Amino acid sequence: MKVSADPNLDNLNSRLITVNSVEELKQIGGIANAQFKEGNDRHLNYPDEVASSIMSAIDRAKSDNCALESFIEPHHLQNIDAAMLAFVNGNSEKVKGYEPVINALKFPAQILVTAGEDITVTPSNPLIIGENSPFVQGGLALFGTVTVEPGGQIQILIPVTFQASQLILK
Repeated sequence: MKVSADPNLDNLNSRLITVNSVEELKQIGGIANAQFKEGNDRHLNYPDEVASSIMSAIDRAKSDNCALESFIEPHHLQNIDAAMLAFVNGNSEKVKGYEPVINALKFPAQILVTAGEDITVTPSNPLIIGENSPFVQGGLALFGTVTVEPGGQIQILIPVTFQASQLILK
């Protein structure tokens, strides 16, 4: 079973959808800020405040995200990536200052969306999410019951929010 941006590989009726901002991505597949109480998000890397040089780079790039990337120092690019992950999967208020540069660098983007019924994952029928999807920013996979038989594998090759109403491990 394959979830892929390549329609020749995908056999679970996945769709590519355009996402225009990091906030929209959070709404589609992220975790609501209300889920985070003080201290229960220690597993996330919240980078320091956004550097002023990044904000001036946005103005210099004039909406050209390739030029923008070249104006930003590599360690700042790592902070932007961490901030994007924290924005979507953590308390976005803690990295709100990064939102303009995340949107300028990373959006619009495409994500892969799959909604499926009940599936059974076996050694001969693994579930592979994101194969041959190099330009996809992430995905959302929603299933009914997912049964994983002994030796069955779920391979996740892109950042994805995976939800099942029930997960059965045999």
